[in-house]
Amino acid sequence: MTRTGIDLRSDLMTPGSAKVAAAMQAAALRPPAMGHGEDPDERALMELMAAELGVEAVLLVPTCTMANQIAIRLHLPEGGRLASSALAHVVTVEDRATALTGVARQVLPDENGHPSPAAVAGFLAERAPGEATLVWLENTHMLAAGSVMPTGWQSDIGATCRAAGSTLHLDGSRLWNAAVAQNAPLSVLMAGCDTAAISLNKAIGAPVGSVLAGSRSEIDEALRWRDAMGGGWRPIGAIAAAARAALEGWRDRLETDAAMASTLARAIAGRLGDLAVQPAQTNLVFLNRPSGDAAQFVDSLARHGVQVLKLTPALVRLAIHGGVRVHEVETIATAVATADTELAATRGA
Repeated sequence: MTRTGIDLRSDLMTPGSAKVAAAMQAAALRPPAMGHGEDPDERALMELMAAELGVEAVLLVPTCTMANQIAIRLHLPEGGRLASSALAHVVTVEDRATALTGVARQVLPDENGHPSPAAVAGFLAERAPGEATLVWLENTHMLAAGSVMPTGWQSDIGATCRAAGSTLHLDGSRLWNAAVAQNAPLSVLMAGCDTAAISLNKAIGAPVGSVLAGSRSEIDEALRWRDAMGGGWRPIGAIAAAARAALEGWRDRLETDAAMASTLARAIAGRLGDLAVQPAQTNLVFLNRPSGDAAQFVDSLARHGVQVLKLTPALVRLAIHGGVRVHEVETIATAVATADTELAATRGA
């Protein structure tokens, strides 16, 4: 199929490879399995992801939002307290889903989206005696320009939580990208966390799906919550086989994405100035629109063949993914500069 334009709205737009399509087709032609864990592709994917993350077990779910929402229910009773940064995905994009859990929400001070070990220790020291608490981390942090958590923070926070009788969850939707940025295994970036949610289709290019990772007992309970929430897949073989195929060579592919994002951010800064764009830590590039014209900017850029995402009236996101070609970076930067010039002319008219 001929592609029209460049779609940078999300890394969900990563196209499936021929290898992913072939794996999916082969699995679909095999006899289907019905029960959880019966399908050999599902079992193989779960074993592979558990090994990557250094955990006892994982559960395949439709979305990272569902994985996060299951985690809240695993760790907190109704009325318990969820403590996160102010702009965490779980209290912004997922705010209505989180409200349905009946938990109280606590904002933690953060540094570029990430609560420090000291901030978490201070919160836990001041909580009400016996109060059930869940500390929530996000790595990478989407609304903090895709920032990467400082090395070792989640491990230190995990030790503090265990000592205080609290639990720790990691929203690692883009943990793959953090692992590339820090040249670290996924297991190191999850160390200290009780559970974690990891997307399979944002970064690595699986057609659909996420996993919830944790202990065997937590995942056994998570299975019941998944099915109660309508998240059970039957048959699941084709989905699991596609995700397994997408995992092959993921680190090399995401290193390319990160390099392109960094090049794009510099190219835009060269045209519009350093204040127009935030430095790219991973595959996400954020454009500042201080005049509040993000919606108009997105529309103008689309007319030049580049689709991007408005996050706020003053912030626009460009997500580099496996469908973007290296030679298109200059095309994108030029389109951004052209759209900016057009809007400036409109304001001056």
